Amino acid sequence: MTITPNHALPIDHFLDLVSDTMVNSYCFRSTGRVTATIGKKNGPLAGPLFNYRLISDDSIEIIHSDGRIERWTGIRVEGGLLHVERDGQPQTFRIRKPAP
Repeated sequence: MTITPNHALPIDHFLDLVSDTMVNSYCFRSTGRVTATIGKKNGPLAGPLFNYRLISDDSIEIIHSDGRIERWTGIRVEGGLLHVERDGQPQTFRIRKPAP
C-alpha cells in the first residue's frame, strides 16, 4: 500500500465506507484530487471530483465544488481498514487496491 510520506492516508487505493445503507467510495490521488462515488445503496449515486489538502500527519480537508470543507481527523490504518473521524463522526473504510 502506498502511503504519502509522514501521512496515514493511502494513495491510489479505494476507500469504501463500511455501511449497510450508504455508498461512499473515495480514491485519493497524489495530485491533490480525490474521486468519489457517493449516494445510497440501491439508490441514486453521484461521481464527483474533489480537491483535498493535508492538514497534519493524521488529518485532511476535502474541498467540495460548492466550497464546503469536510474534515477527516485521526486517520489511522489497521490492517485493511482505515478509521477516521469525519466531521466529528467516527467512520470506518475498507481499503481496496485498484484493479491491475
